[in-house]
Amino acid sequence: MAILSRRDFLRVSATGIMSAGLISTRANAADSFTFAAINDTHIKDAPSVDILNETVARINKDTRINFSCILGDIATGGTQEELALAQKALKNLDTPIFAVPGNHDVFLDAPDIYANYVTAFGPIHWIHKQNDWAFIGFSSCDGTKSDVTVGKEELTWLQESLKEIAPQQPIALFCHHPLNPNSKAYRIQNADDILALFSGHNLKMVASGHWHGNQLEDQDEISFATTACCSTTRSNFDKTTAKGYRLFHIQGDTVTTEFVVVQS
Repeated sequence: MAILSRRDFLRVSATGIMSAGLISTRANAADSFTFAAINDTHIKDAPSVDILNETVARINKDTRINFSCILGDIATGGTQEELALAQKALKNLDTPIFAVPGNHDVFLDAPDIYANYVTAFGPIHWIHKQNDWAFIGFSSCDGTKSDVTVGKEELTWLQESLKEIAPQQPIALFCHHPLNPNSKAYRIQNADDILALFSGHNLKMVASGHWHGNQLEDQDEISFATTACCSTTRSNFDKTTAKGYRLFHIQGDTVTTEFVVVQS
């Protein structure tokens, strides 16, 4: 019988449960925890994985981090080869990962445009429960478009998923395209309809990628964030040079965040 290392056990456990679309990990005894968010790696070849390998090493050294969210545009053209390169690097994380697809992870030449992504990273939407929080990831993709309207099927999934969540339970929401009310570009065209689904629920934060830059704002007691890309193949849209990932620190139902520079 094979004996799994701690890293392998966490990876197998998260991957197996992820296939059901409803994921829970062991809660901390305290009501505080930290997770990381990585977006827009745009992997296209072996050299482009170097920054992701460095990011994984940094996250593994930070013992505060309970899990990581990958917020889309993992690949450049949505090919099996690109996504496999990213998957190989991210498998080295010591804690679970939960990913959502970006428009560059879609492969239009396949009958199922998400097939390559699903093979590498699992379902395009999921619920993860940690301590008293519910984390929801969904696909904001509209084919390979940059400016998108989220389709009825995904909106219906969100509506149904919210039935599993108590009104008072804090919620964190993840997708690739920005929901930030004042995003400088690429805000989801039916973003207000999506946010309206959470009326009567305790939505506390939304994290997205796509706009390669650090945007932070609060509106209606919800914190919105996008983050600079974690990529050597793409530049930041805000003209900054620092590449990296974002940490979110949860204390009760309060969220604080910081940007961690990997390369500049």
